[in-house]
Amino acid sequence: MTAAPTTAELAPLDAVHADLDGGADLAVCREPDEFYSAQARDTIGRYCQRFFDENALTPTELLHSPKHQQSLSNTPTFVAILQQAERAMDRKGALTALVNEVARLTRERLKDALPPDLTPATYAATVARLTGGKDSFSGRFRVDAALTTHLYQGRSFAEKARLLLDLGGDLEDADALAPIDRLLGEIVRSDSGTASCAQDAPFADLVDMIVTLIVGDRTLPDTAPPVLAGLERLIRRTAMPALCDGLIVALRRELAKPNRFTITSSGDLFGIEAVQREIMALSQLAQRLRTGEGYFGGARTEAALQRRTALLVNEDTLPEITKGRSLMQKLRILFVLQKMPLSPSAARAVNGYVRQFFDGRDFAGRLLDCWKERHDKLKGLGEVQKLVLDSDFAEDDRDAMAQQVDEIQNAFIRTQRLLGPLQAKEEPNPDLVLDMVRLAGEGAFCTGKSRAAVAKALYRQVHRPRFVRSFLLGAAGGKERSARASWLRGALAEVGVPFIDLGSLRALVVDDEEGPRRFVASVLQDLGIGRIDTAADGQDALDRLAAPDARFDLIVCDWMMPKASGLDVLKRVRESRPDLPFLMVTALATLKAVQRALAFNVSAYIAKPFTPEQLEDKVFLVLTQKGTPGA
Repeated sequence: MTAAPTTAELAPLDAVHADLDGGADLAVCREPDEFYSAQARDTIGRYCQRFFDENALTPTELLHSPKHQQSLSNTPTFVAILQQAERAMDRKGALTALVNEVARLTRERLKDALPPDLTPATYAATVARLTGGKDSFSGRFRVDAALTTHLYQGRSFAEKARLLLDLGGDLEDADALAPIDRLLGEIVRSDSGTASCAQDAPFADLVDMIVTLIVGDRTLPDTAPPVLAGLERLIRRTAMPALCDGLIVALRRELAKPNRFTITSSGDLFGIEAVQREIMALSQLAQRLRTGEGYFGGARTEAALQRRTALLVNEDTLPEITKGRSLMQKLRILFVLQKMPLSPSAARAVNGYVRQFFDGRDFAGRLLDCWKERHDKLKGLGEVQKLVLDSDFAEDDRDAMAQQVDEIQNAFIRTQRLLGPLQAKEEPNPDLVLDMVRLAGEGAFCTGKSRAAVAKALYRQVHRPRFVRSFLLGAAGGKERSARASWLRGALAEVGVPFIDLGSLRALVVDDEEGPRRFVASVLQDLGIGRIDTAADGQDALDRLAAPDARFDLIVCDWMMPKASGLDVLKRVRESRPDLPFLMVTALATLKAVQRALAFNVSAYIAKPFTPEQLEDKVFLVLTQKGTPGA
């Protein structure tokens, strides 16, 4: 053979990086055909990396071309490659004969059946013919040999990728795409292959494009290299497992490089801002790669992110990373860091730094000093508790820290008497109530004592006729009133306060006179009640109530009617629905009449004549009384 290689020539062979390239286990081949397995091709790719990069080749092309095999055997490092592989596999002297046998069989197989020419129009049919519809070794060999011959015309990895993409065209046939998928995966596994396909894009842009291809959470920019754009169309159209695995290997390889996502600005003398931006960039990257069960690419991807963050996040760098920030800004940064894939030592450093703030005697004062306005203080404390509850601290620590923030907010609410107007005997201004509802909807109140106190104060106030009339009934029309009610319901739900969903309610209006019946129904419709039924007299109402689908949420019933009075209807209703809101309409507003109605648990009554506003007040009164504690 040739002279022994120098140390410089062997350097790439020593940098296998098995934990980065997805092949932690080397393939141990004992028969020639075993060289063609996916694991064996991966092993060949790592040991022959320099040769492949210099010649823009892939393991599949090497295994199916006597020409490429001869070129490899003539390289100065070929003997060293075999020796290094034998040492790694503890099989001294076992590979040379096998490699020679692979070369002999390759020549014989190609001599017996020359590879056919491939075109985009005939590719799928050719694959089907060569394999005979079966996944046999000889069929796969003939397809790969034909692809290898087809790729002779490509002088770079990018050109070969384009040739493969052209063959794939708009195919969705998994069998036909599998060989293309494998070759594309081998191309992007190569550092030179990735660089060629990406047209030597800058590090940050390259990583972003690789992650976009892997995750599919966005589309590549219009300026993306043509090959990567072609890969995106292919991946989005059909499953390409080998290509996706290759992209994940490429990502891990890029993350192992010393390149930075950010650069230091001229005014950043110590590079602190650059480190902060670098960490934020890594955090965003990690969040994109996170799945429900870990990360794309599994533990190796997480380890690659950990190695990169370990250089930036440790006990010494954390004070510098958060330097010049308010306490709230520091906490935001630290909780973001905690969500990143950190090494155990880095995770301990971040958690310890957070606890250091929470354990400080002046923690409450420093935290409240982060904001000037009272409402901002409330929202800020709510955000801190949410950060804690969403954090990766152990459950007991998380609960204790969340309670600590709640205690701070509860004390602030009490000392500032923020709920005083809502708890006073006098009915507060509706604007004050609405202001507190807005804060609730913005998530300003902490889970625990703070939220419970706010919920208790808001419950009665938001159902008072004055507030309802001001906020809901003051709306321009039914649509606006419905939108306001929906917002109010959602905001109150943040603190656990229920509110009436008028649009989902069904009401029954009972009156023997058509004019009053229509008047009441129109008021209820304007109020936003979803479905309104009417009954012409008491017996008609009783018949409707006996129907199988008689699930009413409100009854507005006249007292004096023929066939059956409103009191008769009330008695029947109370037999089966003791809690159903029942508003009695009467011209007999005497004490005796009222007492008779109350004896059968009437919800409320309204005396004729009445205005729409008076009816609306009564309707909300009976609706909000339902299930109200202490009502």
